[in-house]
Amino acid sequence: MSNNVIDIHMINNKGFIWNSNDWYILRTTHRMLGSLIGTLPSTPRQEDQNGLPCLLLPEEVRLLVENCIARTVEYPSFTSLHTKETAKINPFDTSPNVMIHLDEICSNIIEVPLPEFMNNLERIRYKVFKDLWSKGFYLTCGDPLAYHAKYIVNCRDLDKQIMVSRSRVSSITNKKMVLAKDDGNSIMYLIYHLDDTSQNNNKINYSF
Repeated sequence: MSNNVIDIHMINNKGFIWNSNDWYILRTTHRMLGSLIGTLPSTPRQEDQNGLPCLLLPEEVRLLVENCIARTVEYPSFTSLHTKETAKINPFDTSPNVMIHLDEICSNIIEVPLPEFMNNLERIRYKVFKDLWSKGFYLTCGDPLAYHAKYIVNCRDLDKQIMVSRSRVSSITNKKMVLAKDDGNSIMYLIYHLDDTSQNNNKINYSF
């Protein structure tokens, strides 16, 4: 971390947090949860809980960078070392020569730009994410371990069959299904309530 700016490590256009202090700050100060995808060093064979690294949503990465909370970085590839030198390195060797190579790789960090939006859906998702985050909401791609979400937010139009299906899922999981609509200037939110007796969805305009 440099000048209190958190480093987001980019791998194949995905943002990862490896530092535990950075992860804690993002979670407690900035309401950025991400998803822990690593194993716990003390109990690597269990699957109930995960540890670092933390995989951030693309929307989380972009919002953190735009607000100067974090920067996106990459490390040079290990292939940048000479082939003859890397061939001599034993994975379990802790000799000074090996440690020098590792220090050079870890210190030569490169700041990289944010990935471009691939399509209009990604732009709308980010606009919705930014709007809800600015209003104090916690947003994740799934439920955190201890707390369950109150809403499921959809950022694109759905046909009637998919709408009914997702409404039933949200009803079973005790969540409200929200459709976010971008009118060009602001985001409008529509909450759908499934009427089991009529097999219809009742739409209600809602402002967060």
